[in-house]
Amino acid sequence: MAKNLKIIILLLFPFLTQANDFELSPNVQKAYSDVFNFRINACRAALAKEKKDNPFRLYLENYIEFVEIFNNDEETYFKRIADNEDERLDLIEDLDENSPYNRFLRAEIKLQWALLKIRFGHEVKAAYNIIQAAKLLEENQKLFPNFLPNYKSLGSLHIVIGSVPDNFRWALKILGLKGNVNQGLTELDKATKDKIWGAEAAYCSLYIQSFVLKFDEKDNSSLLRFIENQPENPNASFIAVAISLRTNRAEQAQKILKKYPVGSEYLYCPIMEIYRGDIALMKGQFQAANASYNAYLRNFKGKAFLKDAYLKLFFSNYLAGDDKKSLTFLTKIPAVGSSISETDKATEKFYENYAKTRVLPNKALLQARLALDGGYSTQALDAIQDVDVKQISPKEQAEYYFLGGKAFYRTGQPDKAITYFEKSITLSEKQNWHFGASSSLQIGYILQAKGQKQQAKNYFEKAISYKNHEFKNTIDSKARAAMTEMGYYL
Repeated sequence: MAKNLKIIILLLFPFLTQANDFELSPNVQKAYSDVFNFRINACRAALAKEKKDNPFRLYLENYIEFVEIFNNDEETYFKRIADNEDERLDLIEDLDENSPYNRFLRAEIKLQWALLKIRFGHEVKAAYNIIQAAKLLEENQKLFPNFLPNYKSLGSLHIVIGSVPDNFRWALKILGLKGNVNQGLTELDKATKDKIWGAEAAYCSLYIQSFVLKFDEKDNSSLLRFIENQPENPNASFIAVAISLRTNRAEQAQKILKKYPVGSEYLYCPIMEIYRGDIALMKGQFQAANASYNAYLRNFKGKAFLKDAYLKLFFSNYLAGDDKKSLTFLTKIPAVGSSISETDKATEKFYENYAKTRVLPNKALLQARLALDGGYSTQALDAIQDVDVKQISPKEQAEYYFLGGKAFYRTGQPDKAITYFEKSITLSEKQNWHFGASSSLQIGYILQAKGQKQQAKNYFEKAISYKNHEFKNTIDSKARAAMTEMGYYL
């Protein structure tokens, strides 16, 4: 009788058994903090105390695998655990639908797997994951508009969707994906107020902005505050170094690296060796650069950025004056790694151009480019002015004027910068070099800062019009985001 009564109660009032499905206990919160801080072993130890079907354990185990695979580029590991995705999603889906965590955790898992699928070249499957995640997040927002963690991933998606160029907008409509940059920024800002997922929301906001938008001093101040609040979080330091280098702040990146938390309790990140090498290369410290790039090659077992590491070893030895040794690194590029990342694609294109022409880059232009990458604008200008533009090829001339434009702009000479950028655009017409697109983007930024919206829009559209260059995805996204920021395409 008692047994029958229990069955009746479960059938009539299932929510009584589901009320605690999504209990965010202190131990679960600690486990989340551990994985976000790259304390993987500590996270696993905390999760071992939870039931195997605990939805937060399922989510955080997925998070651990995502971090490990992405960090080490382990495709074998990725394939071995592929079934975990659907198994975890099914278990969570069967739990309390009246909890905002049901759809949120499933969306997070789908997005983590989407990033892994992109990493290993499965773009179509990744797109399907993103569509499903977006629908879950949008539905969750309607049902639970005050649930702040939801806005972390929803805002990130809306920024990415809003920066997709016009020639791909039709695909978004077919897939049912909507959003714009300003909407995404607002949502991410809202998510930063959450006590648990707020730091990750700030992390996502800073990282995406550095890729899609023009990262200004205000944004950089936010980045520095972010890491100051988390001095023992190597994940925060990692993102700060990556953004600093991406936004031409090598000195800042070096200062952050000196305080980078190390120890057996933290996940080792091989990419930091690349970053150390990049800083040294930009500063002309070639021996230190060689040591860091070789450390990456020794310690990294995946395929990502191997081409990039060998190219930079070529640069370092070439600029140090050892042309013969430098060529041993250059000629290894086609046989190593993968070409999935934009960086490795650009490296592959560099090698293909060398293989066709057997012409090595102009050393002064290469020094100028590396100096600009590090934010050393005065040194770059000095290197550029040493070049006799009449003695170099048309492609090198296009690069000369592009680099000169950047150097003049960064040293407070915007009008002279525009003149140089225009010359680079003229030289790049009907070519698949990135200099024309890059110069158009830079002029767009200058005009945007002057408040000349229509003229800026014209140059952003021109930047997008260039085809088949190695930085098309990045330049198109930045141009589209800038136009959205000005009020177009909302």
